Amino acid sequence: MHAPTGNVPPSHSQPFLMRLLVSPWGYRHIRFSVVVRIVCGIWNLGLGALLLSYGYWVGAMPVAGAALIFWVAYRLQQSVQS
Repeated sequence: MHAPTGNVPPSHSQPFLMRLLVSPWGYRHIRFSVVVRIVCGIWNLGLGALLLSYGYWVGAMPVAGAALIFWVAYRLQQSVQS
């Protein structure tokens, strides 16, 4: 059973970065996709904070990844509301 394709916005109307970071599957299952991204973002923040607290500057990478994850989740929620 396939999801209707009417929920997927045309690829030419989305910014390039959104087409690169968000798959069409993410548009079909937006709530699940956002929840998974939020959980991954929280994990990245915790890992980054732990590494930074021990003085490892490599901990900035998971924090930057979490920022990207939250940005994509925010953009997905915006596409649902509009």
